[in-house]
Amino acid sequence: MFLRRQAATFVASLTGLARRLAGRGRYRDVLLHKRGLRAPSVRTRIVPDQLPGPVDVRIAGRLLAAYRSARWVASAATDRNDLWTTITAGQSGFIGLLEGGDPGDLARYLCNLSRHDAGRGIVQGDREYQLIVRDASYRNAIGLMTKDKLVALAEAVGALPVENPEQGVFGRSLYLDPDMLVAKISERIGDIAPPDIDGGLLKVMTAHGLFGERDLNAIFTAFLIRRLLGVSSNSADVCEIGAGTGRVAYWVFRNGIRNYTIFDLPHVNVVQGYYLLKGLGTESVALYDELEPIGGGPFVKVLPSHAIRDEQTRQYDLILNQDSFPEIHVATVREYLLWIRQVCRGSFMSINHETRPRSSHGLIQLNVPEIVEEVGGFQRVDRFPYWLRKGYVAELYRVAR
Repeated sequence: MFLRRQAATFVASLTGLARRLAGRGRYRDVLLHKRGLRAPSVRTRIVPDQLPGPVDVRIAGRLLAAYRSARWVASAATDRNDLWTTITAGQSGFIGLLEGGDPGDLARYLCNLSRHDAGRGIVQGDREYQLIVRDASYRNAIGLMTKDKLVALAEAVGALPVENPEQGVFGRSLYLDPDMLVAKISERIGDIAPPDIDGGLLKVMTAHGLFGERDLNAIFTAFLIRRLLGVSSNSADVCEIGAGTGRVAYWVFRNGIRNYTIFDLPHVNVVQGYYLLKGLGTESVALYDELEPIGGGPFVKVLPSHAIRDEQTRQYDLILNQDSFPEIHVATVREYLLWIRQVCRGSFMSINHETRPRSSHGLIQLNVPEIVEEVGGFQRVDRFPYWLRKGYVAELYRVAR
């Protein structure tokens, strides 16, 4: 009996080791830059828990009112099973808080969103938080992946030369000092220090602030949008479908584009609304069923997906979908594309993967170019790899008039 128990323990330890090694290998494949036998040392920190103040409670009250208003409007997509149906089912703690309607409880939860179930599929979530806390190898892998994105951002904005495996020094960029990288990027595109509102989130430490991988993705996407819109960007109308935590909207607003509209699921609007209200200020954000600021802006609107029915005549200069359409039911994506054909006077930008992966629940994700071609009415004008994420493609479309 003793030997059998010892054998079972040994097999279990080998299985766990194999899983960890497989995970490390996967993350190593994700890296954009060559690393040597010894991984760079990356200092990481889990952002300390934050306590809500009176402003947080007032924000939570606004978010609850907007959620109640959005929830009562029936959506045509409620019976469509997709990846986000599964993710939402795993966010029962968050949904319970929203249904309970207590602003104080919601404020305490949102202050440290990244270690709760609302973060699943959006930013980090409770399961990943627990893994980060107990597994140093996983924590180091996430830190290195974030440092890799910081190097890529420096290259993308021209603050760092791109390494060339054919000639010259190769394999050193991943080992550069992160403080120096942030300073060089800031010289090119301005201050990139994220707001300090991410309790529970693992980030890379620098002398210029704490950076998570989603911060860096958002900074670069906002940079792309500003470059695309050019001199007319300050007066442009931009829309994002499926906006995660709202980080792209935050950086686009910081870059001077002050008319931005988000469409997403009502409970995800709560996550976005909190990040933006905290980051940009309570007067710069309008939630669903709220009056827009006097004078028409500048502001960010955070709206539920069914509100596109009320936005049939507005014309947008750029509509963004990043890391979202592949996870949504195909019928819903078709409806969005038909709507985009009607309201887009400029460009539709898709930043997504194209491999049609199968989720752990057996749901196959979409290929955006295939759906765009099927719906018709779009002309692709550009296509290039997304600098900060291997396997992701940025595409620009214009509506074929």
